[in-house]
Amino acid sequence: MRQLWVALLLVLLAPIGRAVAAPSNSAVAAPSSSAVAAPVTLLNASYDPTRELYRAINSAFAADWAAQTGETVTINQSHG
Repeated sequence: MRQLWVALLLVLLAPIGRAVAAPSNSAVAAPSSSAVAAPVTLLNASYDPTRELYRAINSAFAADWAAQTGETVTINQSHG
């Protein structure tokens, strides 16, 4: 049941993440073949009870970002 809730949250939150990360389609362009994007590392800091939720969201975001931009993003987590 918990996996179902995580999946449901991912489905509901994915459009929000895309809107925040890329307000318009023109803002996200695939890198040209001559340009090499530097790897990006983000830190997601949240309370410990949300660790598993954000692990799933971070993974989905990184995959979606890579598909849209071709850039690799690594998301580290910190929980207090």
